Amino acid sequence: MHFDRGDVAASEFYQELRPLLARTIDVHGAPDGGPYLVEMVIGDVQPLGLAPAVFARLTPDGCCFSPQPTAVHSASPAHRTLTVVAACYGAGVAIHRAVGEGIPNPPPDRLEIRYDDILPDRGVLEEAVNLGETHLAGAGAIGNGFLWAARHVDLRGKLIVCDDDVVSSGNLQRQVWFDEDDIDDPKSPTLCQKAQPHIPGCELKPEPERLQDLPNRSGAWLKRLIVAVDSRRARRELQNELPAEVFDASTTDIREVVVHYNDALSGLACLGCLYRADEKEASQDQVIAEHLGVTVDDVRASRISPAAAVAIARKHPHIDSVSIEGQAYDSLYKALCATGKLHTVVGKQVVAPFAFVSVLAGTLLLFDVMTRLARPGLTRTNEWHVSPWREPFSQGRLTRMRYVVCECCGKPILRSLRSRLWTSEELIASKA
Repeated sequence: MHFDRGDVAASEFYQELRPLLARTIDVHGAPDGGPYLVEMVIGDVQPLGLAPAVFARLTPDGCCFSPQPTAVHSASPAHRTLTVVAACYGAGVAIHRAVGEGIPNPPPDRLEIRYDDILPDRGVLEEAVNLGETHLAGAGAIGNGFLWAARHVDLRGKLIVCDDDVVSSGNLQRQVWFDEDDIDDPKSPTLCQKAQPHIPGCELKPEPERLQDLPNRSGAWLKRLIVAVDSRRARRELQNELPAEVFDASTTDIREVVVHYNDALSGLACLGCLYRADEKEASQDQVIAEHLGVTVDDVRASRISPAAAVAIARKHPHIDSVSIEGQAYDSLYKALCATGKLHTVVGKQVVAPFAFVSVLAGTLLLFDVMTRLARPGLTRTNEWHVSPWREPFSQGRLTRMRYVVCECCGKPILRSLRSRLWTSEELIASKA
């Protein structure tokens, strides 16, 4: 990567881009004589000519990536969280140019991102936003991405981070706060400890267990829930905890980010509607079962039993069966994908989301939380589909209606209980 160190916008972009790219490919800030696949030229500097170039052009209102320096560049930086967004798209372009054979829906030769297409009111980034007491379910890739972006905004309140997993080597490709020294440490306390100095206005409280297993889960206890888990099934379980409002982000491997919102009073789709048990989930359960060497019924149990752990270790001898007992199947599967341990029957490697995809998901999740809390009523839709490889379109924002036979909100008793727990006054108070 090549940039003018006196250019503030270029320097900040480089600082955000490098840790994302380095999770996937080798990155060099200066020539060392080795072979290079792509050169990222940031700002108004000349390429070194060591590899095909991608020119990054930055302005306070957007970013552009192209094989020719056609766009205007400004040394005036955007808000730093928007620079995180630019770095995510820049990482996607660089990875595609370097090793992108077979990437679905690849970026165009010239990719231009306008920040107004991502954040309807950028003024919220300059304000203090109070989370009140909020629970974050999942300290993995998207949870990491959420707090990675939160370094650059003023969050207040208390965020309770729930996750019962430990850091593994397979997490390091995607979970941007963790490094090799953290392997075998519990995710939730490790993430909170690392992120807290960068988010001083918001108390980060670790809970090294699943949110569904917390004690004292009765009555109107779950006012605001941010969901960053791997599993569709786990999302439905979390919805059935009857939170007042839910903010969720997910990734479809490397192809798409989906951001979702629901509350107790809207009558719109919930997590059960969006992630219902369907043929797609059944097919994924089958894929996971075949790769891990267990039964589909095992996978549907969500957590790895001692007997299933032995079966997995039998198929994958590098795995210690005791160390994976109690882990989520989805998490183990993605971790093995990330380390290249799983292949399809024809030998093609199964790929977990790249770090930049997860960080983009976490950043867009942060934007949704801040916008809905600081600008109630501004965002009318409840679902947003975004490609990490192409510019976002307004058509990606949808209003998803409730699924009549949803296993969560489709049950009259659960729907009634949730509406009784959270009256309009209580819901408004929870946002104050």
